[in-house]
Amino acid sequence: RAWALPQIGRRRSEAMARQALRELLRALRLYAPANKEVRSQVVGEFRQNAAAQADKAEAGIALAKDYAFLLHSVNGHLDLLLDMNISTDRASRQRETVKKIARRVGLRTSYEDDVD
Repeated sequence: RAWALPQIGRRRSEAMARQALRELLRALRLYAPANKEVRSQVVGEFRQNAAAQADKAEAGIALAKDYAFLLHSVNGHLDLLLDMNISTDRASRQRETVKKIARRVGLRTSYEDDVD
């Protein structure tokens, strides 16, 4: 059964790659919904590197996880800045709050910059 061990490792690596891709696509959908080119580029990279060796695959998975973490962190920081009213006017802060609440319940607002 020594032949089965590389297959198990490969399946685990594939599962980790799928999980990283899903996490990255969710972050892109949440924080950059209008940028379809980036999404298609990410999916293309994952498809192109699907047959990569284990060390290259692990590096790509780590990069995808790091990028998703970066997106979440930057947008979380932006939310904190908006909540603290740093360099924003009251109307734009209220608009951001309304958009954030609408996104949580699955709705869109009538603002022109709130695009799915």
